[in-house]
Amino acid sequence: MIRVFLVDDEIATRESIRNFFPWEESGYTLVGEAPDGEIALPMIQDSKPDILITDIRMPFMDGLELSRLVKAELPNIKILILSGYDEFQYAKEAIKIGVTDYLLKPISSAKLLEALGQVKENILQEREEKELLLRYSRDMQENTENEKSKLFDRLMIGEMSMGEAVEEGKKFGLNLSASCYAVCLFKILMNSDEKNLLEQTVQASEELEGEVKQIEGVCMFQRGISGLAFLVMEENEEKMREKIRDFSNC
Repeated sequence: MIRVFLVDDEIATRESIRNFFPWEESGYTLVGEAPDGEIALPMIQDSKPDILITDIRMPFMDGLELSRLVKAELPNIKILILSGYDEFQYAKEAIKIGVTDYLLKPISSAKLLEALGQVKENILQEREEKELLLRYSRDMQENTENEKSKLFDRLMIGEMSMGEAVEEGKKFGLNLSASCYAVCLFKILMNSDEKNLLEQTVQASEELEGEVKQIEGVCMFQRGISGLAFLVMEENEEKMREKIRDFSNC
């Protein structure tokens, strides 16, 4: 559902839009309304609607000022200005702010439905593009982790020298150059009766990775869903033993 917030100081206009517009059957939900911008602003900050419909002239805070403030905090929100004034200056100012559409009063339900329909298409398209980018980013991250795991495997079975591994690691932003190396294997164990076992395992892995990133000279490699390998690097054996103790306690 596309979330809509309505601001207009004219009670009759608000009631007309609220009561006679086919909200849910058209794919929208009215998440709130207010008689002026000053009252509306904190409500909008709380409800975070997809679309703001606002009158342009209101007491205390007009529609243009409200639009400026809302756009600064919620840059992706779409704003429809309602105005009884067909003045170029208002429209020009609205365009500067980034208002999506400028509609003249009185406006029928059919006209408002048409305007909202165009905005809805844009919102759904943006959501789809965002989801595709997110999916692409996740796929790239997964591919990177797979390639890093292959690098670790080749190093462990002796298919490549440490010098080759250092060069290969640069592709993934890993600095594998050191005098001493050690490998720590780690497995995440969960109670079998816990729900969402896979989700919790992934979460635990991500939290552990966040901790490890704070330790210089430790690289993490994924080993299946719940297995992890850590390549620990140091200048000498004494420092290595100390780092492993600290690392084991993190």
